[in-house]
Amino acid sequence: MRIEKRIKSCPDLTPVENRVGQTVLRLKDAVEGYTVQELARTANASVASVHRFCKKIGVTGFKELKIELARAAAENAPGPDQVNVNFPFTASDTPRSAAARLKALYEVSVADTLDTLDTASLVRAARILRAARTVDIYTHTHNFYAAEWFEERLLGIGRDVRCPATEYAQREIAVGSDASRAAIAISYSGRAQYIPSLLGILRERGVPVIMIGAQEVERLHPGLACYLFFSDREHPRARIAQFSSHIALEYLLDVLYSTLFIMDYDRNMRYLAATKSLLDNRRFPS
Repeated sequence: MRIEKRIKSCPDLTPVENRVGQTVLRLKDAVEGYTVQELARTANASVASVHRFCKKIGVTGFKELKIELARAAAENAPGPDQVNVNFPFTASDTPRSAAARLKALYEVSVADTLDTLDTASLVRAARILRAARTVDIYTHTHNFYAAEWFEERLLGIGRDVRCPATEYAQREIAVGSDASRAAIAISYSGRAQYIPSLLGILRERGVPVIMIGAQEVERLHPGLACYLFFSDREHPRARIAQFSSHIALEYLLDVLYSTLFIMDYDRNMRYLAATKSLLDNRRFPS
């Protein structure tokens, strides 16, 4: 019998023990963050009453009560069809249930991205990056952090890459570009105001552009060298934060990096081995 039902159906709880039970039902798995003394104070009961309550509902003690509550939270975790990517948790969620909901959201976002991933486009994008003398990454706001991490990955295998942080710097780099470079443009909706003029500059200079975003970006900006899509369930404005698009973009960039790395696997491994001591001087016990 599940822990909630055991609490609700326990026939011989005293009024104080019942108060402990009602407190546990209200807190749910948030009890994990409480000591037995803190739970007793919250329930206006004694520590001894908490221990008696645990015995009466069939658990050996407070520690096992926490385990049972955590197990119930895991069993109540939403499935893929229950995930609201825009509002993944509510005011009634506990820390553990919110964590379970975000886990489900991440799984859905990654699965959606994998489903929309076109292998031929992925390979074409990796080949464009491989052939480029320099790679420039154009994006803004929250996507910049994922782009910056991708930049660091490429730098780590000896690629020349830039990720300008301001709109002005982006235009400066675009204006000075030529066909020997490659560009990655990242925009979830493709509707950022700076994108059309930036793509126009890159097109005039013959720079191949890999456009990364939701599937609508190809309709809004046709004719680019390559398109890579990630999960598009998230509303661009009606959301708590960019949970889904953030994890989906990071996943897609990791897949692109892996594809590029594999194309020159031995060379990249040699480069990592040769540069590791120059980049990381930490000492670890053998």
